[in-house]
Amino acid sequence: MVNEIDFLDLYRQLRVSPDCGLQEFKQAYRRRVSTLHPDREPQSYARTRVQRLQQLNAQYEAAMEFQRLHGRLPGASPPARTVMPNRASPSLNPSPRPPSSARPRPNMKWLVPIALVAIGILFWGVSAVVPQPDGTADSAANDNDASPADAPAAPMLAVGMSPENVRAIEGDPVAIRDDLWEYGPSWVRFDHGSLVDWYSSPLHTLKTTRTRPSAARN
Repeated sequence: MVNEIDFLDLYRQLRVSPDCGLQEFKQAYRRRVSTLHPDREPQSYARTRVQRLQQLNAQYEAAMEFQRLHGRLPGASPPARTVMPNRASPSLNPSPRPPSSARPRPNMKWLVPIALVAIGILFWGVSAVVPQPDGTADSAANDNDASPADAPAAPMLAVGMSPENVRAIEGDPVAIRDDLWEYGPSWVRFDHGSLVDWYSSPLHTLKTTRTRPSAARN
């Protein structure tokens, strides 16, 4: 899909270069979406502008996918690689060993204490795993077998929410027009400080399981 996208047309619409920063690229995209949105001029909104908005969203998603895979925008110059200097390889010639006649003999008098210490450690380890009569080992095992509490579900949009709750779930909108908050091609609408409607676009889904709320709208 990336090979079929005209990224040059995308950069011309956003008025940026392929070597621009990622933040600058996202801000240019948001500005362009706000100019093509149907709520900007609803009376004179034409089908061609709908197609242009859909094409722009597809181009933007493809560019962001390319950036996630390659660490740069399509057409941008790849980052320069740093060449590490070669380190001198260690010498392959091992140091000469002393003749067998010159090797020191081990001191046998230390073997007996070492053996006794090893036997003591082994005996202590065996006694530590024996279960105690007061049931401490069983209670510890039961504590380990207890399953953790289920993680709470992520918050979702619901009719009647305040703007503060919506901002906490979805973050800051791309644009605010009276009671309408825009999140790219998606949007939410308030009435007297309460959430009454939204639209979740497949190109920028909102945190909700429904494209539109099921409640009847005026």
